[in-house]
Amino acid sequence: MDAAISYVGVTLGFAEFYESEHDRVYRSALAFCGRPDVAQDAVQEAFARAYARWRRLSRQEWVTGWVVSTAINNCRRALRRGSGEAAPGGVVSGPSADRVDVARALLALPARQRQAAVLFHIADQPITQVAELMGISEGAVKSHLDRARKSLRDALEVTDV
Repeated sequence: MDAAISYVGVTLGFAEFYESEHDRVYRSALAFCGRPDVAQDAVQEAFARAYARWRRLSRQEWVTGWVVSTAINNCRRALRRGSGEAAPGGVVSGPSADRVDVARALLALPARQRQAAVLFHIADQPITQVAELMGISEGAVKSHLDRARKSLRDALEVTDV
């Protein structure tokens, strides 16, 4: 039986946590690596690790961030073992050219900038939490986010008017 926890003001067990956060964790992992197969495996491994540590993790406000960060690290390891390359087509859920462009631009970012952007913008983690999850200062997170935004802005700039 799942131990009940207080999570964002609601009592949840692991199954409820999984149901409520799986999509966010998956979107974050997919945005980071761009490959649905790698993202799905990484997310499942991250939730398995969370389940093994649930008694301790369930009491933490940052449990979602921990699972997202673990999934991203799993993606990074899988990409190093496999092709070593992210595939921009995986982030797109439809044929929108804009989504393809955003996915490619995001995947072209250096890994640390991409990780900060994914944790902050997709996983909705506050800067303090992103800093803790990445093991860097809040100033470094802000710097990574600033550089990522500039790179994305440049990459997505419309040149043919």
